[in-house]
Amino acid sequence: MAKQRKKAPEIDLSQALTVSALDGRLNHTFAPDVIQSFRYMATNLTLNNELPARIALIAALRGEGVTHTAVALGATIASDTGRRICVVELNWWAPGMLNLLDPRRANLATPKKKKKNMPSTESSEPLLPDLPRIEHVLAGEADLDAAIIHTNIPTLDLIPAGDIPVSRRPATARCSTLRDVLTQLTKRYDHLLLDVPAVRITSDAIVLAALSSACIVVTQQGTTSITPVQQALDDVKTLSILGVVLNKVTIYMPDWIRGLVPQD
Repeated sequence: MAKQRKKAPEIDLSQALTVSALDGRLNHTFAPDVIQSFRYMATNLTLNNELPARIALIAALRGEGVTHTAVALGATIASDTGRRICVVELNWWAPGMLNLLDPRRANLATPKKKKKNMPSTESSEPLLPDLPRIEHVLAGEADLDAAIIHTNIPTLDLIPAGDIPVSRRPATARCSTLRDVLTQLTKRYDHLLLDVPAVRITSDAIVLAALSSACIVVTQQGTTSITPVQQALDDVKTLSILGVVLNKVTIYMPDWIRGLVPQD
């Protein structure tokens, strides 16, 4: 008779971490395993005093999860250490911060087909109105304070990128106004986490990453080959590499090994 396998232990949701705007209309909950991995990285960096004032989060290709990583890491550091953190999204090529915090925005971009005679399960609550973003600050259309999203974590703030026209993006990445804004933010916060575009997609990413003194590389398991990652690292070789975040990791454990691991 086959031995019945014991149930996997329940996930302790108390270890999850939710980031939300103070008005509650923007929020995202990071799973416990995600926060635990970032907590390990953050602990090592802070204990060894290796966390500089500005850190760029980079990826070789688009879709690696840089925005998700930036917000999760920022939330972990702010929550655990009390250091003042601001996540600044500088990715005008594929802005994702507001979609991460308000999935209804992403659903509008890819609407699902409604089944016939089926009531809609979508929330009728209106989307958060467009907020001032860093694009408006750089264009002189909004004050910096208006673009900052204060969160439920007292020492964590967020600034979304917005959507700068393609023709203006190279000049914006290199303009003195952007450097001045980052200088102002550096005086207010202990650390800035800069969410920059994919390095192998646009040369603007190299310029934006150079606004920091160190970087964290983000990549996906089983999606990105080693070649573009190596090329991206060569492109930012003047920066210190603080670590590598491997997203969507899947670990296979054979049954014979599983049997040796205590399940209680």
